[in-house]
Amino acid sequence: MAYIVNKFSGAQLIVLEDGTIDTSTSLGLVGRNYVGYGETQNENFVFLLENFANQSPPSRPLQGQIWFNTTTNLTYVYDGVNWNPIGAAVLSTTAPTDANAGALWLDTTANQLKIYTGSAWTFIGPEAVSGFGVTRARATSLDDSSGAPRPVIILETNGTALAICTTQAFTINPSNAVAGIENNLITGINLSATAKIKGDITGNAGSADKLSTARTINGISFDGQQNITIKSSTTNKLVRGTYIFGTDFDGGSETTWSVDATSSNVVGKLVARNSEGGFSAGTISADLVGNVTGNVTAGSGTSSFNIVQANTFVGATLTGNANSATQLATPRQINGVNFNGTSNITVTSAAGTLTGDTLNSTVIQSSLQQLGTLVDLNVTNTGVYIGSAGQLRMFVDSGRPTVRSSTGILNFDMGPSGPDVSFVDSATALSLGGPNAPAILGDNTTNLGITGYKFNNVYANNFLGNATTATLATTATNIVGGGAGAIPFQTAAGTTSMLGLGTAGYVLTAQAGSIAWAQVSREPLRKGSFLTLVNTSTSGAVASYDGIVDATIAVDATSANTVSKVVARDASGNFAAGTITANLIGAVTGTVSGNAGSATQLQTARTINGVAFNGTQNITITASDTARVAKSGDTMTGYLTLVGAPVNDNHATTKTYVDSRLPQYTFVSGQQSSTSGFTNQVGSFNNGANFFDVFPPAGKSMANIIGFIPSIHFIAFAGGVDGNDRLRCQYSYLSDRIRVYVQNTEQNGTPAANYLAIWS
Repeated sequence: MAYIVNKFSGAQLIVLEDGTIDTSTSLGLVGRNYVGYGETQNENFVFLLENFANQSPPSRPLQGQIWFNTTTNLTYVYDGVNWNPIGAAVLSTTAPTDANAGALWLDTTANQLKIYTGSAWTFIGPEAVSGFGVTRARATSLDDSSGAPRPVIILETNGTALAICTTQAFTINPSNAVAGIENNLITGINLSATAKIKGDITGNAGSADKLSTARTINGISFDGQQNITIKSSTTNKLVRGTYIFGTDFDGGSETTWSVDATSSNVVGKLVARNSEGGFSAGTISADLVGNVTGNVTAGSGTSSFNIVQANTFVGATLTGNANSATQLATPRQINGVNFNGTSNITVTSAAGTLTGDTLNSTVIQSSLQQLGTLVDLNVTNTGVYIGSAGQLRMFVDSGRPTVRSSTGILNFDMGPSGPDVSFVDSATALSLGGPNAPAILGDNTTNLGITGYKFNNVYANNFLGNATTATLATTATNIVGGGAGAIPFQTAAGTTSMLGLGTAGYVLTAQAGSIAWAQVSREPLRKGSFLTLVNTSTSGAVASYDGIVDATIAVDATSANTVSKVVARDASGNFAAGTITANLIGAVTGTVSGNAGSATQLQTARTINGVAFNGTQNITITASDTARVAKSGDTMTGYLTLVGAPVNDNHATTKTYVDSRLPQYTFVSGQQSSTSGFTNQVGSFNNGANFFDVFPPAGKSMANIIGFIPSIHFIAFAGGVDGNDRLRCQYSYLSDRIRVYVQNTEQNGTPAANYLAIWS
């Protein structure tokens, strides 16, 4: 019975006849009883697994098919007309053809992304000009002088920055400097040193090269590009005021004014210093600051001074404190040393009399020989030296704390009664008779680790000495126990024992919980048919091989025609035989007697109904038989009797066979409304509703389906019937059920369908 192959939408794809293979799609669809279906079926899975990976797309695609393009490494889907990339843009220098709306194309000429609107390619970005450097307004960030990022827009043409736009004034960090633009940015647009703005600008300019419209000043044109000199007569005079010497100025002629001042004591004049910086005056009322020369004379009253500095005082005794003096009138002693202020002295003091608990940071050296109990001691990475010659040093080297001995031996003393452990360098170890390598000196009594405090792992290439017990040792001088030829074995976790050498002829066998030597009988190797077995030394025949005596086994063969011998070719590759029964393929040289199972032609041609026939070509035999039944257009007057039940699909069958076959099938019929609801959708079907499922009866699966027929049971129309109405009754085979779609595109009720299913 032919297969009806449907698409997932329910539409019929092909009718697949028995014993055939369909190649109308990219997959080989195998019909019932097709010989060699395995290769095609497995290739189908491989094609689907790799999504038909190839440089060119499949030649017979179906709508929705996926293809992996091995040239571009992109995945495409077939929309029924064109192949469209999935999830990626097409990379090319020219616009793709046959694109769908929404397709993306990366123009590799300018590295620009574009989208297809359905009629044209629309530019997305970034801004660029083919064949030139970066040409666009680029949003980015620049670090300021403190390292904080600031958002900016850089205007570039052919890779050259012309301006930077910012909403905040800041100074660009030198590490982010933009060529041609000053680092100090102001709020707004900051042009490069070579960039200009041409055209009208609204607002006030902080500076400009020239005025857009030249102006005249006193009739002289001025646009700001060159300096000008203005000479004019003023309308109003400039009148001199108090302490100004000269005439009034009206701009008509050059006039010089000067300040009316003198250093002499002249009334109505400003005070001016003479060549020595002095001047004369009558009474001066002021607070004097600094040095005053000359004599101060006061005939009466009291004069008050904040600070008086003088070389000599003559007259009555001065009272109060002197701001400075060259010496003390009466010398004083400091710690027993006289001091009158005329020279420096050194004051000595016993350390025990010092007060305070902190030495000044300027004290960087000390001759102390003993310290009390230190609460804390911090030193630099250079560390500390111990010993009269600095034999021991503790320091930090490249981040690694280090204890170093300059003597070649570093000893750890564990107390008066405890053991000592010494680490020695290579030279010291060699002088003591050890290997040329760093070592730990022991005293034959000191152990590494103690009971209950063991090392987890010890890594070494060799251990010298005797091991009392060992769970695993690469090499060992001796394991205690056993004897010559003894074998160590583990009797329990962490426990190793020794097994002595067994008796000759015994083998080692595994026992329950242990191993032991045991006398085990050997399984012999016996010869079978067409084999010979001989003693290798004596060449005498032996019945079997027991593993003790060397034996040679060979195939009992000969090229001669000998009964019960295997056939062997001689030196020329030939052999003799009696009767050979075989299907011969290929050319046979020589005379072959007897009958051939097949031949390309008859040695002597024969005639059939007068037509020559030698087996090399087909012939057609025509004969006149009045009792025969024609292949077409003939009528039998009696019953047609067949030889028996049919054995092939195309054989005619008998009533007996049909009667016997009917009980083998299960017929299921009924009518069912849509279980998924209904839709009212003009002009198109909706697979999300308008269907119900038919499941296999008890004891059956989808592998037992023989045939299925649906028909419309009920349809509810909505609105008038016109060209927008579409009606369907379709079905699809799913993995565990049959899905029946019944629908009118415009409906106001739940549709229903009849069905008939035949199960084997």
